[in-house]
Amino acid sequence: MNKKLSYRTLALGLLLAAAFAACYWPTFLWLHEKYQFSDSYYSHGYLVPFIFLYLLYDRRNELRRETLEGTGSIWGLIILAGSLLVHFLGLFAKIHFISGYSMLFYLIGCTLFLFGTRVVMMLAFPFFFMVFMLPVPDEYLNYIALPLKSSATAVALFIMDTLKIPYLRDGFSIHLSNATYIVGTPCNGMRSFISFFAIGSLFLYFIRTSFLRGLVLLLMIPVLAILLNGIRIFILLYIALNYGQEAASPEFFLHDLSGMAVFIIGLAVMMLFMKVSHGKKNG
Repeated sequence: MNKKLSYRTLALGLLLAAAFAACYWPTFLWLHEKYQFSDSYYSHGYLVPFIFLYLLYDRRNELRRETLEGTGSIWGLIILAGSLLVHFLGLFAKIHFISGYSMLFYLIGCTLFLFGTRVVMMLAFPFFFMVFMLPVPDEYLNYIALPLKSSATAVALFIMDTLKIPYLRDGFSIHLSNATYIVGTPCNGMRSFISFFAIGSLFLYFIRTSFLRGLVLLLMIPVLAILLNGIRIFILLYIALNYGQEAASPEFFLHDLSGMAVFIIGLAVMMLFMKVSHGKKNG
């Protein structure tokens, strides 16, 4: 920093931080509840604030070179006040996801008010990344989740047809010779879809690849989520066929283990893609 922060700025920052904690405490409790659901798409949400702090740490050298004193904007105070208004309206109407998103704008408003536009622009990606900890209502996600589940089921049944394994499909119920497997909500691939987008965004931020390669990675993520989830459904069908329906049920460890395997394989594929594309860029 070209100038040290004044006691006034530090005091304002502490006051705004205390107001943030006090006002958004109900939102923190709601987020914790959403993350704890067994079928939650946002169980990774606990990690996002720590990644956000690391991203701030990563920009520490650029922030040190900024003149932070006297560059604040009154617009930040307006955004901050508007965020609190939306937050309290959301609490009153019990529309908690609105309160969650207002929290992000509160932080942006604080930064703009205390440090100005340049610092907000420097921290644009860390602020954007916080979106991955803010749940969207399931009724909206279902517009994406249902096609994902349908496509993944089609991939699984394509593998079944290729291997000539007999089955009878009734919607999302797959009838095998000795078991019936229902492709339920946890198998729609939405959790992988959101997690892969979050990780892919981090890759693009740190590697600073070209726009085209970044676009290819982002377009690859839905395809990757569908293919891997389809393979996972096939594996569970195969387990049900050979070891019984109970072995493939959500209550059995193989169900969760297959989900972890999908995540690890997807992460490895994205890392390999970024390594190859980054290597070509350097070459």
